[in-house]
Amino acid sequence: MGLQRNTPPFSYAPTGDFRPVGYSVDLAHLVLARVFGGADRVPPLEAVEVTSSTREGQLADGLIDIECGSTTITEARQARHAFSRPIFRTSHRIVVKAEAYPSPSGALRVVGIQGSTSQAALEGRDDVGFEYAFVGVPSIGAAWEAFLGDRNIGAMVADEVILRTLLQGGAARADLRLLDVRLGGEFYGFMMRHEDKELVRAVDEALEEVFDSIEYRELLRSWFFEEIPGLGFGLEMSPTDEAFVHTGDRRACREGSDDENH
Repeated sequence: MGLQRNTPPFSYAPTGDFRPVGYSVDLAHLVLARVFGGADRVPPLEAVEVTSSTREGQLADGLIDIECGSTTITEARQARHAFSRPIFRTSHRIVVKAEAYPSPSGALRVVGIQGSTSQAALEGRDDVGFEYAFVGVPSIGAAWEAFLGDRNIGAMVADEVILRTLLQGGAARADLRLLDVRLGGEFYGFMMRHEDKELVRAVDEALEEVFDSIEYRELLRSWFFEEIPGLGFGLEMSPTDEAFVHTGDRRACREGSDDENH
């Protein structure tokens, strides 16, 4: 299983060793239990660390069999890999440092994942309300570190839920502000290889069952509506939020953009 270290609440490692937890991790375990006919019949699972820049190569090279995190379903990726039906709907937001926004002179430097759907969503809007220069980095962890640590970077663009989680975490600062504007809208899915058709079919069938289950409703509650396990705070999202409205609708796969990295 390909999993990321720094994308809460989807996949993150709360301790130094790489033992990821999160919405996508729990969902994958529920799905695999159905694929193999019971949790006690699932083969041994190995958590392999991936990033936004390495996950596709690791999948293609056979280092992972399924990537479970916050990977957007896009037409370009669908040409290279297989995707499950959507598991989450997302949009993008911008967080700014109070002293840098609005920028007193010149363009505001905005960090984000290079080549990502966050970058495309930002650059696709002409009504953001300020001039900016995009600074691309390879992963969400690198973006967050650059945003907090580089005084020349005044803003960060990323998935809204991940941003909200980072802002409420241990590195939260009172001088950070999440702008109201929402950018784009796309769907996450589990990513697999085209040639593993039996696995893709089985995962899709299992997801259909999971989405109708009590376990899935409890999973949503634990990661989005109540205090996040291991983090000590909650996102307080609503079950009627549009993030969950289209979950499981395979038609949504066609709505993904052509951009690459989120």
